Amino acid sequence: MKHLTALFLSMCLIGLGSGLGTSLLGIRSTIEGFSDLQTGLALSGFYVGFLAGSRFVGNLLANVGHIRVFAGLAALISSVILVHSLLLNPPAWFVLRFAAGFCMSGIYITADSWLNNQVNNQNRGRILGIYMMMGMGGAAAGQLLIGFADPGGFTLFILASMAFSLSLVPLSLTRIDPPAIPPRKKADIRAVYGAAPLAIVGAAAAGFTQGSVLTMGPVYGTEVGLAGTRIGWMMGALMLGSTAMIPLGRLSDRIPRRRVILAITVVAIGLCLLMSFGPIDPAGLAGVMLAYGALIFPVYALAMSHMNDLLERSQLVPGMAALVTFMAFGAIAGPVTTSAMMTLLGPDGMWLSLAAAHSLFALYIVNRFVRRPHIPPALQRVFVPITMRSSARVAYLIRSRRRRNRPGGGNPPVVQPKRTHSE
Repeated sequence: MKHLTALFLSMCLIGLGSGLGTSLLGIRSTIEGFSDLQTGLALSGFYVGFLAGSRFVGNLLANVGHIRVFAGLAALISSVILVHSLLLNPPAWFVLRFAAGFCMSGIYITADSWLNNQVNNQNRGRILGIYMMMGMGGAAAGQLLIGFADPGGFTLFILASMAFSLSLVPLSLTRIDPPAIPPRKKADIRAVYGAAPLAIVGAAAAGFTQGSVLTMGPVYGTEVGLAGTRIGWMMGALMLGSTAMIPLGRLSDRIPRRRVILAITVVAIGLCLLMSFGPIDPAGLAGVMLAYGALIFPVYALAMSHMNDLLERSQLVPGMAALVTFMAFGAIAGPVTTSAMMTLLGPDGMWLSLAAAHSLFALYIVNRFVRRPHIPPALQRVFVPITMRSSARVAYLIRSRRRRNRPGGGNPPVVQPKRTHSE
């Protein structure tokens, strides 16, 4: 455990720089006079780069190794965040956000595989849980730094850059053996959609809503008159809401997952429609964002677990890769669509856009209820609390560990009924 402290600290700093940078750019775009649509288009470049990184970083790891890839990408994103403050126009920001997304994707993939080489079956689940919470905690802390200085100056860009640069120090001063490069498996999207269409649509919906609120949330806060500190608290509360995936996941292990997904989607619709009537006081807004984070962040993990209930074990890793792809597509579309709605309807357009996305998803879930029966809880695999940025390999290894922890997990496997459901 001690030899992993350096990796945990590095990823916490990465999360801090990313969280600060994301909110800072949303606020700065408003200060610079970007339209909402220009902001959405420019900042969506991050998710385009994230998708590209998930496709190409594996080749970098195979060619130059984990240490060089992590160091190179961390140094690059440290410089990229600074260049944002020099090139203050939407086209340049799209290119820079693409580069940042590529770097972040590569950093996460590198750290994920590095971590898995250092843990064993006895401590994997606990350590991976700590690892994910360190990243999310760093991102939440980064939001709170927004009020530290004027978003219209250079100080916050320097702080974000420092966080990325300092993430190199713990790993550079610690001896950690690099892992072997695992074989890559192609995502069979058609097969996954045929077996679990709700999981694919759910991943896209999670990407749309999370990408929208993380990108346009700071813009919304600025347009309704919140100061930088208040926006930081608002976005920090949103990130804190992600902890709800643990109790919701446990609930989904006891009742059909689709019912849990539908319930939180319906509540999200009501919350978004309520907020579309106009802003509320800052303290109340932070509470709303906390609740909204609790409703949107678990969706990806629930969709992934639903897919795993239906696929055979040999299909899990390529299946999760397919979910990552559709999550990225949704995250690219989210900021663009939501910014267009805000251009037409003002800041409340963000909530109407989110309400529309949740409503379409809810209708699709109901359609699946009518067309196919629920999976009995006895046939469901154990829920994995995982964020949408986590690699397919990490998700698979967490699940392997949790399966062993079940009562009788050390006994020979029990043959379960063939999974003939199609959701």
